[in-house]
Amino acid sequence: MKTTYYWLVFTGSNILLLALTAMVNDGLAGWNIALLLAGPCMVWPALRLPPGELLACVALSGLTADAQLPTPPGFLMSLFAAGAMIAIVARQRLGPMRRTQQIGLAWLLNGLYFAAFTGWALARNHGGGANFWEHLAVDFCLSQLLVIPAALWLFDFQNCVLALAGLTAGPHRAADAS
Repeated sequence: MKTTYYWLVFTGSNILLLALTAMVNDGLAGWNIALLLAGPCMVWPALRLPPGELLACVALSGLTADAQLPTPPGFLMSLFAAGAMIAIVARQRLGPMRRTQQIGLAWLLNGLYFAAFTGWALARNHGGGANFWEHLAVDFCLSQLLVIPAALWLFDFQNCVLALAGLTAGPHRAADAS
């Protein structure tokens, strides 16, 4: 029952981050800037949830994000699943991850998600144009700069909500398995 609270907190906070990003993007639409801050969404769930709850978190968070974006259904959900697998592999290779490693992992995942969106946009727009590449560069740089404070906020928010529920942010998945 305890892990049920964890996946609910992680899923709810992911949905909140994605909704806040959509609101910021709506405000930045006049400047033709779009941020992608999805990188932090799968770091803590992949490091702390057992497979069943992780799958539920990936599915609900991804489908919520898919509903907000003009991508095919299941696109971001599949990216979240891939990001969760990358986080699990990183956890197995690095052992217990420090805060800086978690932020770095969120930054890496965000860059990979951005690359996947770029590939999708290129396939849809048949190569884009000069203006496309300028906007892409600005969007990428701003997204990668802002993913660090977004990850810090998300991890602290998740930690606070877990503390309010009387739970702790640890132990990690690997510690539970042994």
